[in-house]
Amino acid sequence: MRASGYGLSALLLCSQVQAALDIAQVPLYLGTRAEPNIMFSLDDSGSMHFELMPEGLIENSARYVYPRADNVYGSEDYDNRTVTFTSNNDRNAYTRSSNNNKLYYNPQQSYRPWAKADGTLMANASISCAPHNPFNTAAGCRDLTKNNRSKSLRYYTGFSSTDYNDDETFWPAVYFAYKGSGDVKKVGSYTRVEIKSGSTYGGRPNRSDCKSAPVCTYDEEIQNFANWYTYYRSRILAARAGVGRAFASQGQALRVGFATINASGSVIRGVAPFSGTDRSAFFSDLYSRDIPAAGTPLRTSLKDVGEYFSRTDNNGPWAASAGSTLPHLTCRQSYNILMTDGYWNGDTPSVGDLDKDGYSNTLADVAYKYWKTDLRADLADKVPTSTADPANWQHLVNFTVGLGVNGSLNPANGIPNSWPNPHDPDDKEYKNATYIPEYKIDDLWHAALNSKGSFFSAGDPDIFAAALSSTLAQIAARNSSASSVTANATRLDSNTHIYQARYNSGDWSGQLISIPLNSDGSLGNMAWDAATLIPAHTSRSIFTRQNGVGIPFTWADLNATNRALFNLAGDSQGENRVAYLRGDRSREQSNGGLFRSRSDLLGDIINSDPVYVGSRDYGYGSATGLTQAERDGYLSFLGSTAIRSRTPMLYVGANDGMLHGFRVANGVETLAYIPASLLGDLNLLTKPDYSHRYYVDGTAKVGDAYLGSSWKTVLLGSTGAGGKAVFAIDVTAPDSFTADKMLWEFTNTEMGVTLAAPTLVRVKSGNKWVALVANGYNSTSQTARLFVLDLATGAVIKEIDTQVGSASEPNGLSSPLPVDEDGDRVADYVYAGDLQGNLWKFDLTDNNSAQWGSAFKTGNKPKPLFQACNGTCSASTRQPVTMRPLAIRHPKGGIMVLMGTGSYFTNDDKLLPATPRLEAVYGIWDTGAAVLSSQLLQQSITHEYSANGTTIKFNVRVVSNTAVNYTSQKGWYLVLKSPALSKGVGERAVSEMLYRNKRLIFNTLIPSADACDFGGRSWLMELDPVSGARLTYSVFDVNGDGAVNDDDYVGIKDSGGNDIKVPVSGKQFDELTTTPSVVEDADMERKYISGSSGNISVTLEEGAGDLGGRQSWLQLE
Repeated sequence: MRASGYGLSALLLCSQVQAALDIAQVPLYLGTRAEPNIMFSLDDSGSMHFELMPEGLIENSARYVYPRADNVYGSEDYDNRTVTFTSNNDRNAYTRSSNNNKLYYNPQQSYRPWAKADGTLMANASISCAPHNPFNTAAGCRDLTKNNRSKSLRYYTGFSSTDYNDDETFWPAVYFAYKGSGDVKKVGSYTRVEIKSGSTYGGRPNRSDCKSAPVCTYDEEIQNFANWYTYYRSRILAARAGVGRAFASQGQALRVGFATINASGSVIRGVAPFSGTDRSAFFSDLYSRDIPAAGTPLRTSLKDVGEYFSRTDNNGPWAASAGSTLPHLTCRQSYNILMTDGYWNGDTPSVGDLDKDGYSNTLADVAYKYWKTDLRADLADKVPTSTADPANWQHLVNFTVGLGVNGSLNPANGIPNSWPNPHDPDDKEYKNATYIPEYKIDDLWHAALNSKGSFFSAGDPDIFAAALSSTLAQIAARNSSASSVTANATRLDSNTHIYQARYNSGDWSGQLISIPLNSDGSLGNMAWDAATLIPAHTSRSIFTRQNGVGIPFTWADLNATNRALFNLAGDSQGENRVAYLRGDRSREQSNGGLFRSRSDLLGDIINSDPVYVGSRDYGYGSATGLTQAERDGYLSFLGSTAIRSRTPMLYVGANDGMLHGFRVANGVETLAYIPASLLGDLNLLTKPDYSHRYYVDGTAKVGDAYLGSSWKTVLLGSTGAGGKAVFAIDVTAPDSFTADKMLWEFTNTEMGVTLAAPTLVRVKSGNKWVALVANGYNSTSQTARLFVLDLATGAVIKEIDTQVGSASEPNGLSSPLPVDEDGDRVADYVYAGDLQGNLWKFDLTDNNSAQWGSAFKTGNKPKPLFQACNGTCSASTRQPVTMRPLAIRHPKGGIMVLMGTGSYFTNDDKLLPATPRLEAVYGIWDTGAAVLSSQLLQQSITHEYSANGTTIKFNVRVVSNTAVNYTSQKGWYLVLKSPALSKGVGERAVSEMLYRNKRLIFNTLIPSADACDFGGRSWLMELDPVSGARLTYSVFDVNGDGAVNDDDYVGIKDSGGNDIKVPVSGKQFDELTTTPSVVEDADMERKYISGSSGNISVTLEEGAGDLGGRQSWLQLE
């Protein structure tokens, strides 16, 4: 959330400033969150050498499918026992078929080299010298292109003890394909395939490495086999491939450490930020550590990791970095991912029967100890909680992973009532117990449950890598929302829905969800989630612009210049990148490809509010300012079948580079538009080490306009913080989008980052329909400017420069508000704020557009209607206006302009100085002359009360009720400061205001100064807009009894010291919130508010009663 428009009203017609504004590219309230600690514990037991999986395939200690070289994984080896290569041998076929041996070469799978720290891949293995271990090339290699001969090895030919010591000559690039029926232990059930030059290999539809799949050439097939041999052949090689792929696809918002179960003390490298040299060190440890011929001491290793997370020193896991003296964060979450291919053994950890299941010193007991124990009793308990994990103390959560092993219990059947005994029968305490080895895998699952984590077992390396990636995403995930919710109706009925955009900061995926409202106004169950309903990539209607016209976004339609934007460093992956951006997931890392893995195709939606478009009447059929042709045409337009039965749509921008259009009925996407100005940056979305940035993050505005000789419904969108462009799309007929409906895209050297929402209106000059566009921030000249564009073409009709701003004191115009003073539905004036606290009034009343400009001037220099400052105006006291103003008619004539101050879009805005600048809310009476701050009455927040659980259900505040003397005064202001504090806490007003039922409604936000207070706090305020005073009646259901009346008043003392009861003026939320969506229900109304937690809160209030009627008649869409 930031100072961009969050408007939901269906009736609107639409810090100190420093050089080079550092505009944030992630939500500010996430910027100081505590990245989670993740220890990855690798099973380095001797069984990880083995080349067969699962364990049951190993008979007579024949652990290898190739004669092993010495010291491949370190200085310790097992006996060189290998299954025979004899072509007609049953055991040969059984163990060299991926149908049985989940480690063996699978011709249906593409084998990619291991991932590097930056997400790129290592080199393909040589087919004539494929290393036995890519990180230990000194151990030798195998030539896969000719016969091999091994001497004096022990070969096993049968399923019993049949063996012999002899030489054997064999073709190494070979596998057995199971025919689909027959005894799996009989060679006749298989087809033997040798990979040799001159052959092609069919039946491989899923092979992304084969250009003509399902047919692969010899070169493609032998290369795939070589990669398998070098990077996947054994358990440790396959595990390293999967772990590396999973971690390489993660961003930098993690702290990662590395442990092995046989190392002294287990922890090899403590947790550190997952970036730079620390990230590289993790991959080096993962790929290069020796694997001894040792046991599986999972219990003592887990205890070692638990003790590491119990450290309190500055080199432990709670410090900001090793040796840092910064305070240890109280909310940091800690996880251990324990991966193993076998059954625990080794020393007893001596922790007892902590989980009271009747068995002591199990892996589950160890896990429970370090979850249940407050690992840092000296720190406040601020660890985030959830339904899955209610612990708010510092604790360790375990995710346990079995590679090729399964227990006796099936997790899919639910948690058992009792657990089997995992101890060996030689354990004296349990010598009479029934023992099955699989019970120890049950204990692995039990350990995860005891520590509120999860368990999975993967039978093959591909599933293992995908599941591990999912685990990491689960750890990193945090759902949130910064955009407002949208309703499809203003009155509650059986078909009223709320629509909310959300995002997951773990993988930067997005959601757009539809939630029906129950008859009592409460939230029903989700009807659909658009993220799960994206059409197949080949059938999506995605468009962009090229050479001034709309085109489909396909490789075939891009010209050479634009194709070059997707071929990075000449890697010839451009066509694949375009396919990826369209939604093709086959080349994601989770599927063995090169590109970033995605949990869903819809990108994160953060600051873009969903816009509902149905068949609304904007009142142009009776607008006196329009021509007769326009009025008559509008009535025909509204009465046409096409408009009366038009498919309702939701439009929203996402940071996948697209403005999306979804059908309201079912959530299916029918349109996506990629601004042409962003094409050169889309490749970043494909990178495994993608660091979040904004793309299409602005809120769209939609309205009807008379273009040429017909009425259209036009959408105006912007890139928000993602770029410096606005665009127009014809959305009249949403069931038949074509490239020519992408009307235009506007960029300009004086356009900055366009956080401001554009607006479309009719003007007098030339009977034109125009787009009003604020230039935003970080433009070339750094001055605040208003662009007036021809709505039909995007051409500039007028550029109005305020001449305020410079390189040393950058400025920019915020969202414009057009006003129709005489009620003819034609824009007369435009109000807009800027970063230097100015409220500008632009005059568009002249029939000659050349005469348009600032309504006030000093000589020839534009002058604002008002400048907001905290005291005497200076660079440090100017109060930025980043919200869209709101305008109503003043009861004494003229226009009342309402606005709040503050900024929340630069990285500096999240930093609270010792004494933050005070911000305010203003009501400025525009009577045709500039207004000074000395002409305003000050209102104050006089009281704040905390919830008491009975008469006050939430924190409330009360505002003063001093009368404004409009004989001498020109408005009012309310300083955003708690009466209990001597200074401000950074409270500001940046979300769009509402005017309903003669009430001014706005939100304020207070960013948290504590990294462990996620988001911050907000106040929902409701005041008298003319005076800024508290209302004379209650609107909030303060006592929570379902009614709004005098029982919702609170007691204060008046100026004479007398006890009086007054209505409250504000309600506090323990998260950052946005502009509410309001739905009426009889004499009550409900405000649906989306917050930084990702939840929707419902506030019951007094409705319109006899205060109803059209509220925003003065403003234009």
